[in-house]
Amino acid sequence: MKNQFLKRVLFGLLITSSALLGACSDDEGASPQPGQDGFFVLNEGGFGNGDASLSYFDKATNTMINDVFFNNTDRPLGDQAQSMSIHNGNGYIVVQNSEKIEVINAESFASLGTINTEAGIASPRYFLGIDETKGYVTDWGADKVTGTVKVVDLQTLKVIKTIDVGQGANKLVRVGDKVYVANNGGWGYDNKVVIIDINADEVVGNIIVGDNPSAIKVDRNNNIWVAGNGKKVYNSDWSVDEANSTAPFIAKIVNDKVSLKLEFASVYEGLKEVVMNNAGDQFYFNASEAVYKMSIDATELPSTPFIEKSFYGLSVDPSTDNIIGAEVPNYTSAGTVYRYSSAGELIDKYTAGIAPNGCAFR
Repeated sequence: MKNQFLKRVLFGLLITSSALLGACSDDEGASPQPGQDGFFVLNEGGFGNGDASLSYFDKATNTMINDVFFNNTDRPLGDQAQSMSIHNGNGYIVVQNSEKIEVINAESFASLGTINTEAGIASPRYFLGIDETKGYVTDWGADKVTGTVKVVDLQTLKVIKTIDVGQGANKLVRVGDKVYVANNGGWGYDNKVVIIDINADEVVGNIIVGDNPSAIKVDRNNNIWVAGNGKKVYNSDWSVDEANSTAPFIAKIVNDKVSLKLEFASVYEGLKEVVMNNAGDQFYFNASEAVYKMSIDATELPSTPFIEKSFYGLSVDPSTDNIIGAEVPNYTSAGTVYRYSSAGELIDKYTAGIAPNGCAFR
């Protein structure tokens, strides 16, 4: 009888343990715990559908937890989540079509407020924290062309100044007391990187780099790398006028001057993203349906793919140098996030939300 009783107790404990373990690997309704080691995955959603969302990858359990913004705020993220940045422990989620920036605590995931049209935002793209009290937001304006940088008071979450920079102000980086803004034209056209003095919050110069620059990164030498999409000119029948079109390019800026410009062979080339590794001596970019790796000392474009797969979004985990690619099958169903080692070997993959477009790291 005693043996039977012990068997039943052990069996019950086994069932309970199994249930608990199963719950840990299931992301349905789960919420990350403060202090976990992981990173955010931003899901853009379908344009006009209002189904953008935020996921969180827990490295300790190798679990992708979806809908963490909704689970912690009881409201949807919005329409077309463009980007997310972490600054001083807070997450700034830029939701372009909803004309707002959601601010959350990056540890507890609690909502801290919203920067919206009433605060002075129109069509935000990217956020860059400057100091404890100030941040910059690139903004396309209501016409999706007019390019400005909004200076935001991070205490009141209000726009305190608007800096005109050109058409389609997009990604931006900081080097010392200067911020460099890539103007990709928005729905228009531009060819410049604009320089802002962060002490005066004023434009102090610009650099002509090539047609429609969109991605911009800083290497370990504080030199700047810019990727541009080039420009397509169309004939009356909507065929491409190749003679008057320009190919995508990658340019290197040293001391505020273009020191190297590498153009792709075809105007039809698709250049999607440029991301830097943690050491700042190698970067990766999407082109020709593959990911390529390039040294900051290189003087020509690489010809051999590093990863023979192209992604909608590309990121590098600064703590591991793992490369994270976001795959989007369409804009109505879940996407997939792939993790690769710095050697280009696939580690694993996970289901995210609709149209994952990038990551944010704490």
